[in-house]
Amino acid sequence: MKKITKRIFTILGITLGTVVAVVVGYVGYVLIQYNRIEDNKVLEINKKSNLDIDAEQTFTISTYNIGFGAYRPNYSFFMDEGYMADGTKVVGKYGKAESKESVIDATEGAIEEIQNQNVDFAFYQEVDTNSTRSHHVNQNEMICDAFSSFDNVHAINYNSAYLFYPFSDPIGKSNSGLTTLSKYKIREAMRKSYPISEGFDKFFDLDRCFSVSRISIRDSQDLVLVNSHMSAYDEGGKIRAKQIEVMKTFFDEEVNKGNYVIFGGDFNHDLLKNNPSFNYQEGEEPSWMHFTQLKPDWLASIDYETDLTKNMQVAVSDNAPTCRDADLPLIGYETDLYKSVIDGFIVSNNIKIVEVSNIDNGFEYSDHQPVILKFSLN
Repeated sequence: MKKITKRIFTILGITLGTVVAVVVGYVGYVLIQYNRIEDNKVLEINKKSNLDIDAEQTFTISTYNIGFGAYRPNYSFFMDEGYMADGTKVVGKYGKAESKESVIDATEGAIEEIQNQNVDFAFYQEVDTNSTRSHHVNQNEMICDAFSSFDNVHAINYNSAYLFYPFSDPIGKSNSGLTTLSKYKIREAMRKSYPISEGFDKFFDLDRCFSVSRISIRDSQDLVLVNSHMSAYDEGGKIRAKQIEVMKTFFDEEVNKGNYVIFGGDFNHDLLKNNPSFNYQEGEEPSWMHFTQLKPDWLASIDYETDLTKNMQVAVSDNAPTCRDADLPLIGYETDLYKSVIDGFIVSNNIKIVEVSNIDNGFEYSDHQPVILKFSLN
């Protein structure tokens, strides 16, 4: 009996030791793999255009967070949490897209949406190149091939070690970036880092950046195209507040040089709430603003008094939402899910905003919808 008991404890000890070794080894792997991408990194420009810009015309630019091709209407994401009106907590389910075919289909749809708008410039966010979560589809290659006559720049926003979470559908290794397209010749491009969390959650939200593409205009002036994706999972908004300060400083420096600045992308801030242009009376809000989910904890708002400088103006529309909560699938919860406008543009005050519209495609290809801005240079 003593021998049997001893053998059982030996087996348990070996099993426990193996589990501990695996966990410690994995944590060590994640820590070793973690690294911040350098700031002010010069980016390669894939030169396809031979066109010089005509500063006197009206231009069209788009922005679209394609959600690594995963967020079809039946998709929910494991890091998204929310509350229904009765206080019931809901949490997303998946870490990866449903299939490689689904990612390809969603990416092709996101490409076609922008091609139909006949844009001069295009921003895409959450563009994966070789990620487990998007079944290793090279979305950047697909986008650039579709806009074959456009100059293009890809900036890695974040990359990660293989993450074994959620256990039911591990997100795996991620390589996600920002793709910028221009019908006109881009002279130079650079990746600039945002401040990020220094806590453990940096291993999940990782790096954040904006890419800067410069197009020569006239009299040594540049059109500065800034493709940006700010942090989302930032409790209390402390990190995003620092990122806003970086944006403000960049804006003022560029405008003081006499340049034109288009800063667009996924701000992960509500661009409508404090906007004096949308001072709704009770009951006058657009119908899409009526839902049964409560405002999620992650959603901050742009403060038009403190988050903008005199050199900045917000180009935003309320005709349709640009983002849906992904803690539940869209199918079956169309009228319940919290929706907001967190995608759009902030432009320098030497730019004339001609028209802004959000493209309502029923969130067919992503948990975001595209935004189109028409503008001219004053």
